[in-house]
Amino acid sequence: GNSEDDTDFDMKEAVFTAASQVMQICRGGYAGLYLINGFGLVGFRDPHGIRPLVFGCRKAGSNADELDDEGIPVTPAVMGNAERSYDYVISSESVAVDTLGFKLIRDVNPGEAIFIDMDGNCHTRQCHMPNLAPCIFEYVYFARPDSIMDGVSVYETRL
Repeated sequence: GNSEDDTDFDMKEAVFTAASQVMQICRGGYAGLYLINGFGLVGFRDPHGIRPLVFGCRKAGSNADELDDEGIPVTPAVMGNAERSYDYVISSESVAVDTLGFKLIRDVNPGEAIFIDMDGNCHTRQCHMPNLAPCIFEYVYFARPDSIMDGVSVYETRL
């Protein structure tokens, strides 16, 4: 049938298909962040992880189950069934996540896309074969010293 769930599923598949196609065509370093009006938020990172991208969340409601002490989902499955219990943020630097009062979930992996639908469900998919080769200039010049990229402290890399 043509239920609302079918439409949402089709949109999720369309988002991941589009991200895969972009990654097949584009070369070099990029991280994309897009708002699709009425559908959700999309972020993705180039297959080499040249540009950083992270995401985080915070509890938005009081009816969430399976949370850690800070109110954050303990498993991706719980994140995927959030039922509007969480607010999400996607950023190029972890420090922005912290500053806005969110908890850093993790880096978006090289070649991975993340789609947060209007119901607050977080979907991720590996859209292209990853081959991590980050840009050294991100660590040396561009990123704030208090950021963490791919699990590495920018400050510590500069010592």
